[in-house]
Amino acid sequence: MKLIERYGYRILRDVITENDCEMIGSDIASILQANATDRIENREGGVVGGRNLIEHESLWKRWIADRRITQMIREYVGTNACVVRVLFFDKPPGQGWALALHRDRTIAVREHHNPPAPFSKPTRKAGVSHVEATDEVLTRMLTLRLHLDPMKADNGALFVVPRSHLTASIADEDLARQLAEEPVIPEEPQTIFCRAGDVFAMRPLLSHGSHATDPHTQLRRRVLHLEIAPEDVLPAPYRWHSAKSLNLDEGR
Repeated sequence: MKLIERYGYRILRDVITENDCEMIGSDIASILQANATDRIENREGGVVGGRNLIEHESLWKRWIADRRITQMIREYVGTNACVVRVLFFDKPPGQGWALALHRDRTIAVREHHNPPAPFSKPTRKAGVSHVEATDEVLTRMLTLRLHLDPMKADNGALFVVPRSHLTASIADEDLARQLAEEPVIPEEPQTIFCRAGDVFAMRPLLSHGSHATDPHTQLRRRVLHLEIAPEDVLPAPYRWHSAKSLNLDEGR
């Protein structure tokens, strides 16, 4: 059984170089500096993330064309796959917070509908409509996280619960309780370590969180986060807020 089917994630090593990482990081900083609406800031006003980066294709279009990535997308999403959301996360040195176990259920849509069913919890983030999607939609999606810095034990590394994407019906708080009481359901959490230029791929319903950073670390942890989905997976009348086709026809 293939890694993503069995465990819900895999790592692709050395997709881009460290120099490429620095160029992308610099471009993201410039984009967010020019657009306050899309910045995510901490209480001190420091930039710790960004939204609505999908239109800036230079940030992702070249490396997502890596043969290993296109093959994986074709296999797990389909030939009509699109990039549907692009985010940026940053944990500055010594300032990173811990994040509890959760699943990525939120998607960006063109507009809200009343009633919101079959989706739920309509919100707006940086001017864009968002909803929580159904498991039927999320099981057909794939997340790619390009690491612009090494992800180590002291700079807020990600941890995941392998195979938890297969138990999506278990609430996150119940899963955390089960792991604390009997850490075999479904498996013990695993901390993920990456180098700059690696891509971590996962199913959105994989339960995951992140450790707090060591207050003495000098390492930041920047991640460019892409969400991939079939263009036609949303039930009417919903539409993606933005969908960039990847043109993965079998004959290409």
